[in-house]
Amino acid sequence: MLNFAIIPVKNLDVTKSRLSPLLSSSERGCFVLKMLEDVLKATKSTPQIRQTVVVGADSETVKVAKSFGAVSLAEVPLGLNEAIFEAIKWCVQKKAESVLILPADVPLVTPTDLNGILSLGEENAVVISPSRDGEGTNALLLKPPNCIKPFYGPRSFKRHINEASMRKIRFCAFESPRIGLDVDTIEDLIAFVRSKTEETSAYKFLRRVGILKRLRRA
Repeated sequence: MLNFAIIPVKNLDVTKSRLSPLLSSSERGCFVLKMLEDVLKATKSTPQIRQTVVVGADSETVKVAKSFGAVSLAEVPLGLNEAIFEAIKWCVQKKAESVLILPADVPLVTPTDLNGILSLGEENAVVISPSRDGEGTNALLLKPPNCIKPFYGPRSFKRHINEASMRKIRFCAFESPRIGLDVDTIEDLIAFVRSKTEETSAYKFLRRVGILKRLRRA
């Protein structure tokens, strides 16, 4: 089975603005890159994933992608869903039989999670792993890759389910507290730090910049 992974990465100059009370603009960009490293470690350590595609035009994003053997595609300027759709088309051209879309900000994801999602992907299937609030989509397996369109944005979890239902495609949810924690807000950051996953690149970076002291002062 030719499974491809797609990881979209936002422009580093404007990413994670809700973390600005604790991290500077440059620190937020570095933090995203470290989370990307953790996600790439998971995809690279999952034998069922043949190729990982990182969607993002920043030179540092491209450098990190290449260091993990991932393909780098420049993001189109039309928005996240269009960028993902273009990446899906690229994967189809490379004979992908399924695509697993992951955000770059789920640093706790593990190969066990990814194997669990892939194991649910039967013929003509959509597997969705929700964010911890149940509203967002933190992992999306499409088999075949173009069985539904991506609908990232507000209430994307429900929108993806509705799209699969409308197209009469089997769908199921994969619950994972690790995938569910995407680090967007200070509350998310606190939850991540409390998870004590010191082996992750993201945690090591936060510790290096003294995030614990900053949180105590906040």
